[in-house]
Amino acid sequence: GGAYSSLFQGAIFNPKRSGFENEIKPFTETLTFATPLIAAGLGVALTFRVGLFNIGGRGQILIAAACTGWVSWSFDLPAPVHILLATLAGLVGGAVWAGIAGVLKARTGAHEVIVTIMLNYVALNLVFYALSRQGLLQAPGSGNPKSEAMPESAKLPKLLGEDFNLHAGFVLALVAVAFVWWLLNKSALGFRFRAVGENPEAARASGIHVGRTYTTVMLIAGALVGLAGVNQVLGTATSGVTVDLDAGIGFDAITVALLGRS
Repeated sequence: GGAYSSLFQGAIFNPKRSGFENEIKPFTETLTFATPLIAAGLGVALTFRVGLFNIGGRGQILIAAACTGWVSWSFDLPAPVHILLATLAGLVGGAVWAGIAGVLKARTGAHEVIVTIMLNYVALNLVFYALSRQGLLQAPGSGNPKSEAMPESAKLPKLLGEDFNLHAGFVLALVAVAFVWWLLNKSALGFRFRAVGENPEAARASGIHVGRTYTTVMLIAGALVGLAGVNQVLGTATSGVTVDLDAGIGFDAITVALLGRS
């Protein structure tokens, strides 16, 4: 009973704190932690629906974070435009990195599990190299493998004020949920995804280009996982990009997708 009580107080509501804002703060922290898991979980779940296994979340998050961070420091723009441009850079970065596995699967039949695992290590070492070199991603004057902090104009706004960590990335994650629901259940592309996932040979016989479907789903999945990297850089870990930024989210997303039955 004490264990479950502590879990509830730490994650949902703590009546022992003074003031309602402090009492409800554990729930807002839970939503903050859940935000990148929602986005990355969607990316993994989408590939499951097509019969693929995207285990490259870590690499996609790191590449997306690096792209987001670079745009954040390289441009001086008004806040809404800066956030939008940095977010798009992260989505593109994640999509391109996952798309490599999709293209190899479509063109050569290379197993996406092996390819995405290898791409995780390539991304890790690539980002580490960039963070260790002045003129690339390393903070000016620093000797550590870390970037400079995000500028204020690129940070995702806080939803409940400065006393809470919950940021607008949570709203973006919910928008991504709605998008994936529409994509799978209401669009022709989603129908092709589901058809290939059920039986790729039957889908091919009915005129669906299976290889192109694999590439397309990996691009979209990479963008969704990349959104997790964007949330980390612009919302949660705004002090700078590091190689530990993914915080295990890429692998935890597999559990999220499985628990959600894709």
